[in-house]
Amino acid sequence: FVFVLPFIFAKYFFDNDATTTRGTTNHGSFLVDEVSIASLADNDHWIILQVIDGKCDISCQDNMHMLRQINTALGKDMSRVKRYLLNNTDKSAVNLDNYPKVIVLDRSETLYNKLTKMDERIFIADPFGKIILGYGNDFVAKGLLKDIKKLLKFSRR
Repeated sequence: FVFVLPFIFAKYFFDNDATTTRGTTNHGSFLVDEVSIASLADNDHWIILQVIDGKCDISCQDNMHMLRQINTALGKDMSRVKRYLLNNTDKSAVNLDNYPKVIVLDRSETLYNKLTKMDERIFIADPFGKIILGYGNDFVAKGLLKDIKKLLKFSRR
């Protein structure tokens, strides 16, 4: 009985597709298409990338502020994360006076076009430059913080 029972359970789970009904603990959405930003990767830092369409309005400024707060909330791990901003206009369209550590990317049309086709506007990329999680403009800051903390915890060296 002890020998046969595991095979019965395995057959049941396989036939009923019971393993895909489990939920995940991430708050962002995994990307369907593979997007790489290897040119930004330095194998040491995780990347939070914010994409802005046109002029940065109030919600965009709020998101920039929340991303800075999330980076600060990482505490000792905040040096392991870099924040990037990608927009299709010049740097003057975004007020960066309060955000000196945000790196504004030069106009990369292919990357910009690829990312703006998605519903998400905030992305997390691993140190190798692969974007793995995306968040909409109405993201929950605590959820993004939990996700980045979990990623940093499991990627310790």
